[in-house]
Amino acid sequence: MDRVFLFLYLLFLSSCGKLNSEKRNLDEVEEIRLGRSLKPSEIIRNPLSEAGLDTSKIAKIKFQKEIINFGVANEGDLIEKTFIFENAGNFPLNILEAFSSCGCTVPKWSKEVILPGEEGLILVQFNTEGKVHYQRKSVTIVANTLPAETIVYLEGEVIPKVK
Repeated sequence: MDRVFLFLYLLFLSSCGKLNSEKRNLDEVEEIRLGRSLKPSEIIRNPLSEAGLDTSKIAKIKFQKEIINFGVANEGDLIEKTFIFENAGNFPLNILEAFSSCGCTVPKWSKEVILPGEEGLILVQFNTEGKVHYQRKSVTIVANTLPAETIVYLEGEVIPKVK
C-alpha cells in the first residue's frame, strides 16, 4: 500500500515539473492557422496598439446618405442609384471590395485611392426581376477604415407584373 502512495506521489511531482516546463511565454507571438482563407476585412492593418487607438492614420468613409429609397418601380426594371461618400479622415481611402446581399444587386466603384477631403461614388444596380413588394438590399463596403466594413442600403417598393 505504501508503495502505491509513493508511486502516485512521484507521478504527481513529475507531472508538475512538466507543466512548468511546458508553459508558454505570454510575450511570444505565434501564428494561428484558421483552416480557411481570410476575408479582406480580417487582413487590413489594425490601428490598435499598446498606446490605444491611433486615429491619425485612418481613412474615414462618410456617406451623404446611407439609405437610398428608389421609390416605386415595376418588376423587371433595372434600378441604378449612386451612393456619394467623402474621405473624412486624414489618410488615403482604399476600397478593397464592395458586395451585396444578393446577386440581383451589383455595386461598382472606382479602384482609385480617394485622398482626404475628396469624394467618391459607388454605383448600385438592382435588377427587380422576381423581386416584388418592399425590397431592402444591403451593400457592404470593405476599406481601410475602422470598422473595416460599412453597410449602405437601397430600398423601395416593386410592383408585381400583371399576369
